Amino acid sequence: MAHNNPFIYGNPVAPEQLIGRDKELRHIARRIGTGQSTIITGSPRCGKTSVLDYLSAPEKQVALYGDEADNLVFSYLGAYECGPEFSQAQFWHQVLRPLQERIVAQGTDSPLFKAYQIGEENHFESYELGKLIAQIKKANWRLVLLIDEFDSLLHHPILNSAEFFGGLRTQVSRGKNALVLVITANISRSQFHEKTQRLNPMGSPYFNFTEEVVLGALPDTEIDKLLHQGDAYFTDEDRSFLKEVAGGHPYLLKVAASNLWAEYEHGNEKKPIKRQQRVRQLIFDKFKEYSLQKEKSDIIVGDDDEMLKNLSNPIFIAFMFVGTLLGERVGYLLTNKSFLFEAEPLSIHVFKFGCAALGAFLGYKIAKLKLFKFNG
Repeated sequence: MAHNNPFIYGNPVAPEQLIGRDKELRHIARRIGTGQSTIITGSPRCGKTSVLDYLSAPEKQVALYGDEADNLVFSYLGAYECGPEFSQAQFWHQVLRPLQERIVAQGTDSPLFKAYQIGEENHFESYELGKLIAQIKKANWRLVLLIDEFDSLLHHPILNSAEFFGGLRTQVSRGKNALVLVITANISRSQFHEKTQRLNPMGSPYFNFTEEVVLGALPDTEIDKLLHQGDAYFTDEDRSFLKEVAGGHPYLLKVAASNLWAEYEHGNEKKPIKRQQRVRQLIFDKFKEYSLQKEKSDIIVGDDDEMLKNLSNPIFIAFMFVGTLLGERVGYLLTNKSFLFEAEPLSIHVFKFGCAALGAFLGYKIAKLKLFKFNG
């Protein structure tokens, strides 16, 4: 009897399918209910966008926020969608749309409607925006801005500025709980502070009013719950193997489980070693993809001019060259010792290349740590 593959991955999961994040969801919901802001961090594909979707899902709001649910206005923005010409006025116009719709639905003769009109006419400059937020407070509403991949704004030509980050902090701080931020990032809050310090060298960090919530590995109980969806095919050995190769990362678990399920459907149910080798190789490729994403977060998101200057510095070049040689050597030693690569000659070259690239990256990071003093 044919079974549908239950392990779907790629897009954010629907609220009813989100697992393993109950503790984080309750904590963030309590903060929203009391007007406090949060930054959600974690590795790529760990479920940050899915958490935002859950927090704003209409069918979940009464359970999350109780009597406060009717007073909350949620607005979502993917920061990666902000093109190079995207201005502060466009940012506020975009995130205030759900508020505008709700105001209009309440009638056009209210002080809140007039405050919105005046703000729009003045391109939501700081003073008029503050008056609008004050009217939100008087109406006993709370505007919750859900901004996904907020760290992508760190290399935006307009919004990566003291005016934008400082203005956002001011509006939240002076809004008396009428404006709340819930933002996601692939870097930690402390890294975000580091990367924006040059914009405000003498002031306090822009986002010290937020609390960081880290989405880590799924608990074992939730991993078991997820993998038991594959009971039509999976054995105890399969489940142990999946935990070993993917750990508690929700995306990698689904990728591994989905492809192991596909191996069964392709008639490899009697070839456990072959099944596992193929899934291991796939997870290796996904981990390499994740490493590249993290490298982009750690290096590219920042001061591009500084990076280009570093890459032209002979000290950085020397460290990266040595790192490349060492990485390639480690890759050579590992592939000669591992049975996983015996039947896959192409994977040997891929693995060696990955080790060499990782070595170059580590060489760059070591040089940047300024363990040795030199003039750039």
